[in-house]
Amino acid sequence: MELLAPVGSVRALYAAINSGADAVYLGVDGFNARAKAQGFTTENINGYIDLCHLHGVKVYITFNTAVKEKELEEFERFVAACTRADAFIVADLGTLDIFYKFNVPLHASTQMGVNNLEGALFLQKKGFTRVVVARETAREDIIAIKKNTSLELEYFVHGALCVSYSGSCLLSSMMSGDSGNRGRCNQPCRLPYKSSINGKEGYLLSPSEQCLITKLNDLREIGVDSLKIEGRLKQPHYVSTVVSGYRKVLDGAKADKNAVSELKKAFNRGEFTCGYMFDDTKEIMSPKVQSNIGVAVGKVVACDKTGVTVKATQELRDGDGLKLLYNGEEAGGFGVKILKRDKDIYKLSAIGSFPIGAEVRRTLDSQMADEEITLKKIKADIFFECDEKLNVTVSASALGTTASVYGRAEQATCRPLTEEDIISSLRKLGDTPFESKCVKACLSGQNIFMAKSVLNDLRRKAVAVLEHEIVKRYESGMQKRDHSIFVKDRSKVAERKERRVIVNTDDFDAIKPLCSQKIIISYQIYDFSQFLSKIDIFLSLIENTFEVYLHLPPVVRGGEMKVVRDILDKCKGKIRGLICENYYAVTLAEEYGLKAVAGIRLNAFNSRLKKVSGMDDIVFSPELTLREIDNIGDKNGFVYAYGILPVMTLCHCPVQVSTGCSCNNCAYSGDFYYRDKKASYLVKRTKIKCCYFELHNPAIVDISAKADKIRYNLYINMVNCKRDPLEVIDSVTNGSAAQPDSNCAHLFRGVK
Repeated sequence: MELLAPVGSVRALYAAINSGADAVYLGVDGFNARAKAQGFTTENINGYIDLCHLHGVKVYITFNTAVKEKELEEFERFVAACTRADAFIVADLGTLDIFYKFNVPLHASTQMGVNNLEGALFLQKKGFTRVVVARETAREDIIAIKKNTSLELEYFVHGALCVSYSGSCLLSSMMSGDSGNRGRCNQPCRLPYKSSINGKEGYLLSPSEQCLITKLNDLREIGVDSLKIEGRLKQPHYVSTVVSGYRKVLDGAKADKNAVSELKKAFNRGEFTCGYMFDDTKEIMSPKVQSNIGVAVGKVVACDKTGVTVKATQELRDGDGLKLLYNGEEAGGFGVKILKRDKDIYKLSAIGSFPIGAEVRRTLDSQMADEEITLKKIKADIFFECDEKLNVTVSASALGTTASVYGRAEQATCRPLTEEDIISSLRKLGDTPFESKCVKACLSGQNIFMAKSVLNDLRRKAVAVLEHEIVKRYESGMQKRDHSIFVKDRSKVAERKERRVIVNTDDFDAIKPLCSQKIIISYQIYDFSQFLSKIDIFLSLIENTFEVYLHLPPVVRGGEMKVVRDILDKCKGKIRGLICENYYAVTLAEEYGLKAVAGIRLNAFNSRLKKVSGMDDIVFSPELTLREIDNIGDKNGFVYAYGILPVMTLCHCPVQVSTGCSCNNCAYSGDFYYRDKKASYLVKRTKIKCCYFELHNPAIVDISAKADKIRYNLYINMVNCKRDPLEVIDSVTNGSAAQPDSNCAHLFRGVK
């Protein structure tokens, strides 16, 4: 299996190579999902790609951010500058026809949310060679994808978990305009919240760090090809520690408690979890702590105005970072400044009061953090030979590649060159990527002279040619992909003159007044078994109705796809289309001969998504401004005009986080709320076989007051809204006063 390391800086790149990574993934400044990661630009990226290839390390460039229409031209220039990479990691399907212009293999980012075979098949048809499956993907789905596609599978094995399904989240952007889809998430999920179920407070949306070092054999057995480590914003010592830890286990070391403990030194938020495939909610979430708690190194034995006294189990050093936990909760933290030491008793400078008995944990090892990182050298053999005609050959060999350069010596008239003289000069590889392993000189009895500058120049040329040949040899074996076979001409859909309206509802009673209207009814299923038991009622309600779509959820795992297919089978000939919140739904729409509309979670940011995906219509991303929508130029698209906006899909159980219940004694009794310091967020359940939960924005979207400015089709979400849908349609179409405490999403403010 491939070991894939995160790289957010040049020092982190060196750490990844030194520690045994098979491949690295990194972003170029401008278009990647870690806007704060720095160091790689279109001007220097090829040099770093060559450096990685010289060391036999693959480079995957991340283009996993949503791209606005006006940015497409610049985006293409960025892509064109990186075509020597081994693969591109792609998140915005609307940029796919740009990537089709180049022959670089394409990997589907985890942000595309692939969690089942149908989603994987859709992306394979689009030309992807690898899928980074969602962290939430079930074991049986990975097996099915591996068995029924030719795709490579990449799986996150270590690092931070995003609480929102596959990183698809609007919470940060709705709070501050900092869009996670644009690489600027400010992590509001790590803040404290209070549950309305029982008043429990804590970091209710904060997952622990994932660590699967003990599960590598399981992943190998089910067909995972690449083990991905999260952390492009982490420090180089994190990359070094984590990559080397996994490298040792892949090379045969035991994945025991010591191996896990070493990884905790790098970063450990709320103890480790084995993630959605192996653990349940109680292990995945960390409601008591939300930041790095490192490893235990002692206890607080005294505290006064002059500082805190710690009995340590490991040596402490000035500059270390400490965090204190009391009863499992954070009780403070500080940097180490040793005032006094007596064996394992340390008096440390600290301001504040800390509870006696508090657990002391080291979150930063100053020795590890300050360690200088220099890129390891490649062992090279250098050979000098001179024949009877005084022709000189200097050869350099490494990694199975040899390069030779030629020169001319002179007959010595005074002191001839000795083999020792030559070897001494050839060893001086300086700041090249090489260090000498074996250096030999063969003079065949000749008395020769060669100026030291000439000899040094031959050495420099031989090493330069060797470096070039190693990279050339590597790149000649690189996988290439002809994407022209995936490009299909799609005729432009004629612009419709009549404004269309989609009304999304989960209420049978709400369907009745809409049936006589020329309204597209989108029915959203929240309880699939209940819906199946009443499906005959539903079908009788929609008989002879204008158009009815089903709104499919973003997550369908394991045996749940059969439930979805059962519903589609029973609705055959009765419904016209699907609202697609994940690409698996596009596969189903094609299979069942239905129209496909891209829902908001497919993040339609530009004009090309519809063309590339083959979908019939799109609901524009609610992160776009009206001007940016105008730039797209699709008059047939839908604007999110009214409704409570879902900002997260949760695959863990927030009811268990609040109550400690289990599935066998479920405490769920209906919709509830999470509250921060300012507002309450509705939490609503979807149940197929497993339960999923949507977190909704506190403020309702209502464009009524700006209706005269909007000439697009309208998407109205009536879920959890008590108003008459016909009244809402009139309001957002013809204009009126907006609902109190409402907003227009980003239509007039935009995101960063």
